[in-house]
Amino acid sequence: MTFDPALWKKMMRYAMPLLLAGLAGMTNETGDRLLLKYLLPANISEAQVGIYGNCYRISIIMTIFIQTFRYAAEPFFFSQSKESNSGQVYADVMKYFVIICSLIFLGTMLNMSWIQAFVGPRFRSGLGVVPILLLANLCLGVFFNLSIWYKLSGQTRFGAYLTIYGAAVTLALNFLWIPSHGVFGGYMGSAWATLICYASMMIISYIIGQRKYYIRYDLSRILGYLFISLTLYALSRFIHTGHGMLDLLLKNALMLVFLSLVYGMEKENLKAIISKKA
Repeated sequence: MTFDPALWKKMMRYAMPLLLAGLAGMTNETGDRLLLKYLLPANISEAQVGIYGNCYRISIIMTIFIQTFRYAAEPFFFSQSKESNSGQVYADVMKYFVIICSLIFLGTMLNMSWIQAFVGPRFRSGLGVVPILLLANLCLGVFFNLSIWYKLSGQTRFGAYLTIYGAAVTLALNFLWIPSHGVFGGYMGSAWATLICYASMMIISYIIGQRKYYIRYDLSRILGYLFISLTLYALSRFIHTGHGMLDLLLKNALMLVFLSLVYGMEKENLKAIISKKA
């Protein structure tokens, strides 16, 4: 085997932007906790970091699913790129990805009465960040799905641009909100900054991607399923019978409502997919 300078240059042009994107992504993932420590007064910074860090762990279930999905999906996406129906496959994967993430969001929030036991009592004042961070990670997962357009088209520089943009948003909003008071003060500001960062990266990537590498995503159903999950979560907040177990059963019944609606809307599509596999 001999060294091929032309191939090496081609590989570097493709890979270096992804390396920069990874480095910038570390700012998005860890910058908030570092900034909380240094932007807040010393007498409260440790407590705020502790509350935020412990409540952040609850949203890890979404992160674990997304990371697992990435390891399996990227090789699959590349293997499908030569197929005539690859665009439809990518669109279907996105739709079912959002369905599963919406279910994870619902399952976590509707069962918070016992999931919060994984967080010490003195840290539970920060549970308000959990739905924000779950949605933030859902947006990040969609962004990873969308990233296939610049990877397949060899325009990986856009991955670097988008992630550097996200790092700038994360830093700017954390510097603005962490020292402030009110709803965006302290760790709540960090959570909202994370959501805005990932949501804006997702939206910009979608807009550019549709021009550079068009994929006909079923936006009406994708947004519809997300809306349904958020609506059911909002309804669950009004369930207060005074009996903890009954509340839990009624809230989890809302998950069955979500699954029933998904099945009703996707039944024909699922049958078609199964018949193709058979």
